[in-house]
Amino acid sequence: MEKKPESKKFLAPIQALSVLQGEKEFYLFTISAKKLLQVAYTSERTQYNREGIQRGLRTDRLRAIGKFLTANGSTPLLLPNAIIVSLSSKSYYKDGCLYIHECPAGEAFVIDGQHRLWAFDPKYSGEVDLNVVVTAFIDLDDSNKASIFRSINGNQRKINPSLVYDLIPMLRDKETVTFEDERCQDLVALLNEETPDSPWKDRISMVGGGNRIISQASFISALKKLFKKGHLFSSTGQDFFEQRLQHDLLLAYFKAIQGSYSVQWDNKAFFLCKYVGVSALLNLLEDIVTDLRKKDIPVSDKDGLCIDKETFTPYMKKLEQFSFSTAEEKKKGITYVGEGGIRELTRRVISLVFPS
Repeated sequence: MEKKPESKKFLAPIQALSVLQGEKEFYLFTISAKKLLQVAYTSERTQYNREGIQRGLRTDRLRAIGKFLTANGSTPLLLPNAIIVSLSSKSYYKDGCLYIHECPAGEAFVIDGQHRLWAFDPKYSGEVDLNVVVTAFIDLDDSNKASIFRSINGNQRKINPSLVYDLIPMLRDKETVTFEDERCQDLVALLNEETPDSPWKDRISMVGGGNRIISQASFISALKKLFKKGHLFSSTGQDFFEQRLQHDLLLAYFKAIQGSYSVQWDNKAFFLCKYVGVSALLNLLEDIVTDLRKKDIPVSDKDGLCIDKETFTPYMKKLEQFSFSTAEEKKKGITYVGEGGIRELTRRVISLVFPS
């Protein structure tokens, strides 16, 4: 983490209402959105850093809110829902006023309302400003931040539960199994339900779903291997740390595979889209990314994924000689069953793409 800058400055005192609910005290107030934005951040990984997009933010949503903010009076300019933040221990409340420590991009951790606040960045809404309603806690630990995030977003279908692990990365070490389960579930849901141009759209049997070529449980099992130590989506890795990058990489990769295997895609006569095929293809993906790095081809940067479907085309050209046909392999006396079958199929596809 970047070294914390020292500062003893505070924003101008803000009149605030102290509220006690159970054992938790928080403060209600209004503040200029642009002023709050100056001291706000969304993840420990981007604290004190204004470079690139903040963790957990989607540019399409930022643009949409920015368009609403700059609608020139065609619609009422209202954002009545509170933005929820956790301030550091340097901020304090006294005599009806809140004193917020002035630390650029490092004081107010935004638990909820990230898109509403970052839409006031000039690149999305120009000079438009608005007093926003804020609920502020002081010096919450990671567990309490996560608890509040989950409490607010738990029932919102469009909020993926595992996003909390991008906003509060320290939780990954404390809740490894839960993180891997939730993140893989989120990625499968995104690919199957929420990404219109996904090759997997409506092709995965979710819980209670119909008969599809691969089940949610099998897809999750295949994905989980990528999150183990030393693998592509490991928490110690930098290129694909957050959900947005993981989803975008998987989307580009499977689009390339679908493009090269249009007949075999979602076809039960082939094992391309079955558990054994998906597992082997994800193992191959790791080798492809390693090869790209060796060639000094950037795979991601501060703004997102640097590669696309076309990046995988040369690798798919080499792989196309293998049909993934169940019948053809059976004629040769070859079957790919269980983990042993995955290892053998992985060896096969890697040897075709990277012949020694």
